[in-house]
Formats: sequence, C-alpha cells, structure tokens
Amino acid sequence: MRVLHLVQHLKIGGLEKMAVTLMQKSCFAQNSVIVALQGSKVESLANWPQLQEMEEHLIFLDKNPKFELSVVDKLIKVIEEKKIEVIHSHHIGPMLYASLACLKRKEVRHVSTIHDAWYLNNFKQRVITKLLNRICAIHWVADAQVVADDFTSRTAISTQNTILNGIDCTQFAAINMEHARYQLGLPKFIKLVGCAARLEPGKGHKALISSLKDLPSDYHLVLAGDGSLKQSLRTHVTSLGLESRVHFLGNVQNMQVFYSAINVFCLFSEREGLPLSILEAMACGLPIVASDVGGIHEVLTPKQGILLSPTAHSGLPFALIKAIKLERGPSIRAHAIAIADVSQMSSQYDQLYRGINA
Repeated sequence: MRVLHLVQHLKIGGLEKMAVTLMQKSCFAQNSVIVALQGSKVESLANWPQLQEMEEHLIFLDKNPKFELSVVDKLIKVIEEKKIEVIHSHHIGPMLYASLACLKRKEVRHVSTIHDAWYLNNFKQRVITKLLNRICAIHWVADAQVVADDFTSRTAISTQNTILNGIDCTQFAAINMEHARYQLGLPKFIKLVGCAARLEPGKGHKALISSLKDLPSDYHLVLAGDGSLKQSLRTHVTSLGLESRVHFLGNVQNMQVFYSAINVFCLFSEREGLPLSILEAMACGLPIVASDVGGIHEVLTPKQGILLSPTAHSGLPFALIKAIKLERGPSIRAHAIAIADVSQMSSQYDQLYRGINA
C-alpha cells in the first residue's frame, strides 16, 4: 500500500507529530510519503532536526497562503510518480486539496482525520466541508469521540471511525529529573509547572502565567514552544514582575527531557482535539492539569490529573498544587501505554487503509 499523508506544513505541533509518527510506525512506511502544502524542506529540517531520518519521504509543494489551483496539479503529479493508492489528509486545507486531487484521480481513496471541529465555527469552512463530502468520497476519522460528535452536530456528516491519537511510548519515558534540568538550564530546587504548546491564541498561556501570582514563590513556569504571542507573553510576565519565575525555552527538540524536568504538566487551552502533549507527559509519568475541552476527558482520569473548565482561571493555582501531590511515575505511565500506544493507532489506520482499498 502506498499512502500519502497531506499536511498544511511541517512545523512542530501535535497534528504534525501525529502524522509523522503514524507514517513512521505504519507497516506501509517504506512506500509512504508526507507532503506539506507550505514551507520548505530546508526550513522544516532546521526547526525539526528529527525529520532528517525520514528526509527522503518528505515533499513540499511551496503553496502560497491563498488558495492555488496549480497546487492540485502538483499534488496529482506526486500521486502519479509515487503510485499513491491512499491520501490521508489532516485538517481542512489539506482535506480540500486532497479532495480536488481525488476528483481527478478517482482510483485514489481519501481518508481525512478530524483533529478538532472548532474550525467549523467558520461558515465558509463549514460549507466547504459539506460540499466536498457531497461531491467526493471521503472516509472521515475523528481522533476522539467528542470530536466525532461535534463534527456530526455541525455538519450532519457521520464519521466512520474514531481512532485515538497515539504516541511512541518507548520514546517518551522519564529520565533523571536533575540531569534533565541541567540539560535545559533550569533551576534545581523549585517546583516546575510545564506547558508545551505553540505560543498562539487559544492555548491559555496568559492565564497560566497569571496563576503564578497566587502560587508560592518556589513554583516556576516553563514554556516549550514558539509562536506569534512570544513577545506579548514576555511583556505580560514583566508587567507582573515574574521574570525570574517564567522560563521560555522556545522549540525543544528532545521533549522527553522537557517532561522529565518538570513536576506537573498543564495545558489550559480554550479548544483542543486530543492533544499529544498530554499523552506524552503521561507516558513520562507526569500528573496533568488541563482544561476540559476536546477529547482530553476521554484519556484523563482523577488518578492522572485534574480537569478544569476553560473559564475557571481562578481554580488553576489550587489545581496545580493538588496535582503536584498526586503519585507520579509508573501508574500514570501504564495508563498512557494502555490507551495511547502508537502501535494501536497505526494498526487501526493500517486496517482502515486495507479496508477502503479492498
């Protein structure tokens, strides 16, 4: 089977990491490729060095920000050259281009994973999704049941499968905390709350920073990730006088080290599908504090952490203190392996590819 994974770009993020891991662990990996609509190979390899081990499987179409019909022809050329049998699109932009390509190459099957349904708040994107579903044969997959339900309620389209995101649990396992902090240049004798997410709107960074005011002085915040809000978040930190207690790490290449360095992981997003960062943190034995959005409640129980309403800003400090007291280590890791090991995810997708191509 020859599978083409189509993504918007190859910047480090949950959706992109899921697509990369899925391709690598698939039994069809040798004959599969990942195609990015935007960006370049040079840029992606510089920002995400781990991609170098699969460089020969990466293709970039050099699309501009606006819709380009010529990109469909570029995609069709890749399909023909690589003898692609299944296109697996991730999110609406790739879904649009994959659908248009499949209209011209009807023998190619199209699988589209819905990583979240918040984009359907946009009327235009909702119409595009419904229209493409009507004129194209798309096999819809949701990465959490709540995402599937939300997608159906907004579009009246039923998803054929729900497949939870998976992670490589051999890659995500805790190492010595002191050594991890040394590698990242973090202080030893304090409690570290960590968040790994792009510094973009909707990820809850500002509320998390503000919560430090109501936490003891030996609580620090560590942020892994980069994005458009970096400067405004730094300004917010300065306005609160918290410069010594907030550590901006930028993009961290070895996330196993990041998770091993912190005491508790917090993701206080306004919206999510099923974020890989929570699964990765649990695989490293970390207790979690998270907003109850998307599919997070499907994988997080009171034994692994605490769920909050995304508007419950005042509850963050108490939740973080309570979570740090939870038993960390093997029991949390065992839960992550049981529900989210990548072998389960890749096996389910491989079966799906076979089934729709039979």
